[in-house]
Order: sequence, then C-alpha cells, then structure tokens
Amino acid sequence: MSAYFQDYDVLYPELVIQIIEYFELSNNMDGAAKDKSVRKFCEKYGFQYQPTIINRICKRLCDCNHMDCLYSGGTLGLNSNYSVILKDKTVLQSQRNRLSFYYNSMVYGFDYIYRMYKDIVVPLVWERENGDYAAGTGFCYMNGIVTAKHCVEDVTNLQIKGYKGEELKGKPIYISENEGVDLAFIETGRFANPLIFTDDGEVMQEVMVMGYPKIPAFTQFLTAEKATISSKASSRITPTRGAIAAYGYEYLSKIDAMLITARIRGGNSGGPVINQYGCLVGIACQIPDNNPMNGDYDDLGYGIAVPVSHLLEIVKKKSKQLPISDDFFKDFIE
Repeated sequence: MSAYFQDYDVLYPELVIQIIEYFELSNNMDGAAKDKSVRKFCEKYGFQYQPTIINRICKRLCDCNHMDCLYSGGTLGLNSNYSVILKDKTVLQSQRNRLSFYYNSMVYGFDYIYRMYKDIVVPLVWERENGDYAAGTGFCYMNGIVTAKHCVEDVTNLQIKGYKGEELKGKPIYISENEGVDLAFIETGRFANPLIFTDDGEVMQEVMVMGYPKIPAFTQFLTAEKATISSKASSRITPTRGAIAAYGYEYLSKIDAMLITARIRGGNSGGPVINQYGCLVGIACQIPDNNPMNGDYDDLGYGIAVPVSHLLEIVKKKSKQLPISDDFFKDFIE
C-alpha cells in the first residue's frame, strides 16, 4: 500500500488532512466546490505532489465514504473534482493530529497503522508467587497502559518496557467490576501519542492484532497479523491480521465479545485489536474456559477479544482498583 502511494505517508504526513481541508464544501477560500480540482490543489502547493497520487488518495477516501466525486476526468485525473462535508470543520484544527492519524490510516492501510502503533505496544513481564516468570502485552492508551487483567492479578511484581519501577510506584491499576472481563488499566500519567480513536468494530471488518506471543528462543518479538471480525463471541487473543468474525455472549465470563479470524497465542494477551481506520476495537484476552474437552479456539483458527466498550467503562468509572504492594512495579530488564 505504501508503494502504491509512493511513500507519501512518510514524506507528507499532513497531506491527507490538507486534501480534506481543500475539498471541504464550506471552504470557499479556493473557489466554489465546482471550481476545485486535483489540478488546482496541486497548483496551490506548487506541484510538489504528483496529481496521480492526489487522485488515488481522493478515490480511496471516496471508497471509504468520506469524500464524494463530483466529476472524474482528464489526464492523470487532473480535472477530477471532489467534495467533503464535515458536520464540524473546526475539529480539523482542534483535533488535527488525531484526525490526521485517522485519515492516514484509512488511506494508507495497515502498513501505516503498524508503523504508528509499534512504539506504543510494549512487552510486560510479571513474576508469579512460585517464582516463575511470564510475559504478555500492553499498549499506551489515554494516560496509561492497557493490558489483560491476568497479567497483573495474583502476581508478585510487574515490569513494563520503557518504565522505571520508581516512576510507577503508587500508580493505580483499575479493573472491571465484572470478574469475567480480562482487562486492566494502569494509570501511569503519561499520555499516549498518537491519541487513538475507538470504534465498536463490525462483523467482516478487517483488523490487525499486535502483541508479544511466546516464540521459543526469542524475546520482545512484536508480531502483527491481519484478520477479520467473524463474530461477536468471547474468549482470547494473539497478534494476527484477519477480520471480525462475529459478536456473541460468552456465558462463563458474562460479557459480549468478538470472535476474530486471527491466531491468538499466549503472550498476546493485552494486545490491541485495530481496524482498518486505525481505531482500537478490542483487546486480546484470556480464554475463560481452557478445559480441553470443550475444544480450543486455536484449533479452529479463531481468537477472542474484549470489545473496547469494556475498556472505556473502566477508564471512565475507575470504580474498582486492584490492591498491589508498594514495590509491585519493577524496572524492566532488557
């Protein structure tokens, strides 16, 4: 996808938002909608952008129903004319960085999304009471770190890459009042960059799952795979690309969850599930029922994610805090 747009996502990170601004219907600064075209946009910026690429970006925005094509024609699409209608155009300034990330994700796809998320998805290491160590995944969101509850519950200490134990000392960990929700939010006080949008996710929507699965002989191995949401059911997750397969009610954990056509393995728990617009739609979680007599989602090629709505409830309410010791957080050992 990046090659199709000739690396414009890297070279010109604000280009898509500039195109949105130019073709926005109420913006008459550069002429009425009928007078605007790919050619005139390129003229406005001294032809530093190739008309073919500008036209491709506009077509992609049309495919995603965020732009309308009024006229298509001319060599290289130079005479093509587009329009955008925004309910509140002031957000292009007030939330410019977030919207730029959103529109860039929409246009440039999962290559861009991976590059933007890779620095905010971090490995976690925790120690159990018997002295064994285990690893999982967390990611920066709002002013904290999101991970799976089983990564922080019933463990003696926790290490998070990029954070010193002293920095995290006394920081609260919030969990859901529903014991079946395998989520935790560590309020670190650091704000994530980029500040990502959230979305409910739809069945058959493509997603990417990122995390640090257990891979023999490797540590800190960030993986990302595509999948689709195939259903809304519930259980566990790993980094893969696929789609949302379904949504459903998981009777053991008493929550709604999404079934994803992605491989989910141990160590991916707590990783983000991201749709093709760069929006967080879910979080990889642990299967509540690992009785082999009931089958294994891995055998079926599915993974399970907790919908993002459960995370938003935890962050908003902060009604239940996980009790931890003063020395719970430790320095991450590379």
